[in-house]
Amino acid sequence: MQIVVNGVAQEIIPECTVFQLLEDEAVTLKAAVVELNGRILKQEQWQSTVIHPGDSLEILVFLGGG
Repeated sequence: MQIVVNGVAQEIIPECTVFQLLEDEAVTLKAAVVELNGRILKQEQWQSTVIHPGDSLEILVFLGGG
């Protein structure tokens, strides 16, 4: 199934949740923000939100520094 992640087409397994995608991509969950089709998802929604063909996700990960 094809979706778009941060502007790049990507193949994922059917019935994949946002949480599964983030884990597969080794995203630091506590520092991430996810936008699905232009809407920010709360972290509580990640495990129950199934990604559908053609969906567009933007994944932002905040980095500390100084």
